[in-house]
Amino acid sequence: MEEEVPLTKMSIIRSLLSPSTAPHLLLLVIAASILHVTAKIGSEDVASFGFISFSVAYILLAPASNKDVFRKWISYSQQEHASFGESVRERFKILLVPLAFALILWVIMSFTLGQDSALSELGGIIPPALGFLFVAWAAAQGWFFAFATSSSITSPETGTLKDKSTHTPIPSLVTTSILMIGMTILVTEGFRFILSNKFSIWPYVASFAVFGISVRFTWPLRQKAATHTATHTVAKRWFHLTQLFITWHVLSIVRSIDSASSNTLIFIEELVLMILTVFMAIWALTSKADGRKSTLFTKDNALFWGVAFGYAYAGSVAMITSVFDDLTTVLIGGHILVVATVVWAQRSLLEKRINRMFKDFDIKESVEAIEIKPEPDPDEIEQSDNGEATEEATESDDNTDSIGDPVDWNQKPSAIGDETNWEEDVELLD
Repeated sequence: MEEEVPLTKMSIIRSLLSPSTAPHLLLLVIAASILHVTAKIGSEDVASFGFISFSVAYILLAPASNKDVFRKWISYSQQEHASFGESVRERFKILLVPLAFALILWVIMSFTLGQDSALSELGGIIPPALGFLFVAWAAAQGWFFAFATSSSITSPETGTLKDKSTHTPIPSLVTTSILMIGMTILVTEGFRFILSNKFSIWPYVASFAVFGISVRFTWPLRQKAATHTATHTVAKRWFHLTQLFITWHVLSIVRSIDSASSNTLIFIEELVLMILTVFMAIWALTSKADGRKSTLFTKDNALFWGVAFGYAYAGSVAMITSVFDDLTTVLIGGHILVVATVVWAQRSLLEKRINRMFKDFDIKESVEAIEIKPEPDPDEIEQSDNGEATEEATESDDNTDSIGDPVDWNQKPSAIGDETNWEEDVELLD
């Protein structure tokens, strides 16, 4: 039986970027762009129905894609001796099934929830509800990043308790500060050089302020983690990753407020964040972030789950931008939610991880303290039993008269009272 290879970040990336399913990503870009324009011109209902239909269609396709019989309809297989035209036609043929599902759902929603339908009032709630999902997506972005990175950090198998004079979180705090300052300088000065902007002190003030809030919020946990070498190692790596992620979003907020970034750079940055969000969600759900297999989320259907999340995310952005004319305000709110979520996760997730590690170390020490005696050799047990039996027989022979010993048949057996002098006077006391 072939051993299953644990899921990793690279295996999921290869699955997401596989040429056999690349047309689905192209369809996501084209359909999301058309629906976004539809929402901007005032048809929020039609656009929201479209986003939901495509998202639900891919949610239905994701579990079914694990079956080889169904997967051949939505995944391209390279054919030998096929011309370029035939190859392109076969590649885009895999889009027929999701398009059919989405169009059917779209038509059903339009007839049942459209403006002239009996449930038009319910249909009018869908666009703002989909826009409200942007809040959930922003929080999910921070949570998925925190959960995936926390679970992916390998715990050391061994460790020792530190002396009270040496268990301090200050060294870890210094290295995290250096990384945070380095990233702030690199990003701020890099954008200033590209855009030829003036020097601003606010990116540094914001980064240091949020870092101070994070340290204050997690200080008791940092001290607890520093008492053991293993927990100190995990906490140090965890704070490095999360603080860099927080700093990135803080700098994005400052650039948006100062208008120190062009619309093109904002679009690129948000696209990268959307891809990162989808990847973190797929990684956390597919591999549970530590290599364990999931029956519902696998590397074979990772792309379909990712595309479904992509339609939902794009739909929420499109709906909320149709309500707020200023896209910058929406994006700032999303970045603030991400920062708040990760800062909260810094303490909540790591506290659970550290408590679990301390419990595991206690169990391990208890098991190691148990003295396990080896099983005795059966031959030794048999020899020991024979020896004990011989000794018991010898003692029995020593205590028992042997048969045939000379017997004095004239000897009078002793009776109770034979040695008593009955003529002796006994003085009775009053």
